[in-house]
Amino acid sequence: MPRPTRLGLVLALSVCALAAGSSSRAAGSRDVLSYGDSLSVGTNLYLGRYLHGWNLRSLGGISTHADEVPGTLRGFGSALPRVVVVSAGTNDDPGRVSGFARVVRETLSIAGPQRCVVWSTIVRPPYAGVSYAGYNRALATIARHRGNLRVFDWVKMAEAHRSWFGSDGVHPTATGYRARAAAIARLVRSC
Repeated sequence: MPRPTRLGLVLALSVCALAAGSSSRAAGSRDVLSYGDSLSVGTNLYLGRYLHGWNLRSLGGISTHADEVPGTLRGFGSALPRVVVVSAGTNDDPGRVSGFARVVRETLSIAGPQRCVVWSTIVRPPYAGVSYAGYNRALATIARHRGNLRVFDWVKMAEAHRSWFGSDGVHPTATGYRARAAAIARLVRSC
């Protein structure tokens, strides 16, 4: 077998380095998917500003429901980004806490232990006389047992800044969306 030339070694090392680089890029160490409802849509307008150097993909719809999250994430297959930000549950029936908890656990299973999921607590007036506190407790309970779930405490932030909200009590002003995006970005970086 002929001895490799210096140029051959340099080329071989370069190919290995490129392969290693593309492998880590494919692993998505700084890739983020932000998915969810209208709060996600508003937050995504600002989120990229706070995640310099990250690859952000934003998906969302005005009336997205929590039970849509698992199917959307499954659609990514192995290309699912390493960090998934979710804002969902606001459009759902708050009386269905066990169903919401099942969706959160299913989402975490799809993401797997190597990915980080950031899920926002829900701020909205009661629906049919039922508050969303049960959904928020479910998120907190699941997070205690799953290290890859980070709960963004939107409730606490919103309670401290009621002036951010209009009459619907759900959607913040641009100032609120910017603050929300900045706080979510901090959690993403902690992943």
